[in-house]
Amino acid sequence: MIRRQRGLTMTGLLFFALLLGFIAYTASRLVPAYLDYWAVKKALFDMSQDSALLGSGLDAYRDAFEKRLHVSGITDVGPKDLEMEKVKDGVLLKASWTVRKSFIGPVNLCLDFKADSATAANP
Repeated sequence: MIRRQRGLTMTGLLFFALLLGFIAYTASRLVPAYLDYWAVKKALFDMSQDSALLGSGLDAYRDAFEKRLHVSGITDVGPKDLEMEKVKDGVLLKASWTVRKSFIGPVNLCLDFKADSATAANP
């Protein structure tokens, strides 16, 4: 009785290694941008919960935002990217920015992020 051989060929192994390497490289380019996004979201949420900033002007919010970004080591977004919109029951803080990462040769990854957090007028 002849048995059929099973297993992974060298070509198959090479293909899966290249695929895994490509996925790892892509993740290494994207993950830092998403970590910064989550840090900005947390900074906006913390600012919306800060009672010392409640009722302050845009400059106070920008200064607090800049300090939080500096502590987190975020350079892709700055205080100029912060927008403040008054709503009927508080203030809506919004930040939007674009991150451009080089990928392979002339190919770049362009990521557009938007984060927001609302404050309450009377907590």
